[in-house]
Amino acid sequence: MIIRKTANLLDSAVKKSLVLIVFGMLGFSVSNVVLRWFGISYAWIEPLVRHMVFATAFLGATLATAASKHIAIEIFHKILETKGSKKNLFLLQKLATALTAIVLFFLANSGYEFFSVEQKYGAESFLGLHTSTLVLIIPIGFSLMFLRAILDLLDFSSKEGEE
Repeated sequence: MIIRKTANLLDSAVKKSLVLIVFGMLGFSVSNVVLRWFGISYAWIEPLVRHMVFATAFLGATLATAASKHIAIEIFHKILETKGSKKNLFLLQKLATALTAIVLFFLANSGYEFFSVEQKYGAESFLGLHTSTLVLIIPIGFSLMFLRAILDLLDFSSKEGEE
């Protein structure tokens, strides 16, 4: 029960962050276009929007992980579903989630190593932000997906009747 509540809380935070970032991207992009009509241009808007797009990709992937749409072996799923083998289907889903979590752990770790290198050798970017601050999106994104996969792996409650 606590695992499901934690997962729902995480999903809610990710959805709210996603909406906020998408509206921010839209606002910055539209204001940049309108300001160009008046000969005004801010060099920091376009790189900021690019990084916001990058963040939305990770947040969207976190939601895909939550919906178990991150990886699917559809042929096995269909075969087990038609045979009515719920136990084997459950095991297949847990195996796919476990493998996904393992891969995400290594990706989050690699992202953190990239962040560490960027801290050491990076430079100041737009708005006075260090490039390491910008690449922090990568380990945070993979860590969110990893956390969501772990929550799914530990959740043994029935999901039937939801959605």
